[in-house]
This record gives sequence, C-alpha cells and structure tokens, in this order.
Amino acid sequence: MVCSQCGHLNETGKFCVKCGAKLQAGGAEEQAATVHINDSAAVKTNEHVEKAKVMSKMYINYFIQGMKNPTTAAQSVNSEQFVNGLITMIIYAISIPLMFYFSVPYADSFTEVVLKPSFYYLLFIGFVALVTFTVVKLGRVPVVIQDVFARFGTFLIVPTAFFIGAFILSLIKVHDFAGILLLFGFLGLFIAVPFTIFSFKKDIKVGLDAVYGTFLTYLAIIILILTIARIIIDQILYNIGSMFSSPF
Repeated sequence: MVCSQCGHLNETGKFCVKCGAKLQAGGAEEQAATVHINDSAAVKTNEHVEKAKVMSKMYINYFIQGMKNPTTAAQSVNSEQFVNGLITMIIYAISIPLMFYFSVPYADSFTEVVLKPSFYYLLFIGFVALVTFTVVKLGRVPVVIQDVFARFGTFLIVPTAFFIGAFILSLIKVHDFAGILLLFGFLGLFIAVPFTIFSFKKDIKVGLDAVYGTFLTYLAIIILILTIARIIIDQILYNIGSMFSSPF
C-alpha cells in the first residue's frame, strides 16, 4: 500500500514503515483510478492531436490541388469540402490584417488590428458567397448552400496564395511586388463570383442566366459597400459636428 504522506510503498501493516503515518485503506485503489483517469485523458489528447494532423494534411492536399488546377479542382468539390472552403475564406480574411500588424511599427493591439478587421472582412466574404448562392438558386440549380460555399472557397485558393505571398514579401521589405500580389488577391475575390456561378450553370439552360446573375451579385456588393461607406461618413460627420457644437 502506498503511503499518502511520503509515497513509500508498504507491503503490509496499518502504518508506514518510513514516516509512521497511518495508511489509508483504498489508497492504492484511488491512486490506480487516478492513473487510469490520467491515462484516459492522455489517450483522448493524443486522439485530438492525431485528428488535427489528419485534417491539416487533408487541407494541405486540398490547397495544393486548388493551386495546381484551380478550375478543375473547384468544379469537382461539393458540400463535403465545405469546411475546407471556410478555412480558405478565413485565411483569406486574416492575411491582410496580419500583414499590416507585422509591417507597421507600433501597431495597436492584436485584437484591434487583426481579429476585428478579419471578422468584418470574413462577414463581407460570407455576404458575397451568400449572394452568389442566391443567384445560383435563381438559376434553378439543385444545390445547397454548403456546395456553393465550398466551391466559392476553392476558387479563393489562388487569391489566398497571392495574399500569403504578399505577406511574406512584406516581411522581407519587398513592398513593390507585395503590392502587386495584393492587387491580384483583391481582384480574385470578385473573379471567384462569376467562376462559381458559371461552374454551376454551365449545363443548365433554364433559370437566371449566369451573366445576369454575375451582374446582380456585383450590384449587391456595390450596394453593401455604399451602405457601409454612408454609415461611416455619417458617423464621422456626426462626431465632427459634436466637437464644434460642444461648449468650451
């Protein structure tokens, strides 16, 4: 029996031969149970780690295929690649704030510079993908939203790679080429819209035409951008008016 005070292993008896403390009945069983719980927790942790490794490997393969053959890879995905599409959108959204955070000296907190802008940008990307899904449905294509998001995210792989390249170049102070990659990355978001719509509509002749669907999507994006800009401008004007109208 293991002493609860000093940890000495005692063969028999009611008192520890090393420190004299009274041995607790069931101490060995409790310790065995504790060891079993710890082993179970370690096994679960290892399972989570292995699962994360498998998912990471699957996403890397998915990303590489999207880089090698963007159109072919995107046209072959469906709702099964929904998570991978979302991961690509997240990486796309966070790349620019990260580049700004590491490139600009004395940047503010990570939350203000990276997390919040990335969240809002991700919402914007989600809005674009949602409008794209609506247009595809108007084209009488039998799809679910996961199919469209997965394909839209796959078409964003190359623009995301441009952003990652711009981030790396900004770290080594090659700002000219970084700016070019940034431009390609931004354009890629809007190029992904018609590619996604046409990939679903290419074999379907009824419903809303892909060309008109693309223009409707761009119109919705413009309306959203103008609305956000109007809100920001009104808020700025309100703050300026409050500053001049307040008594000194």
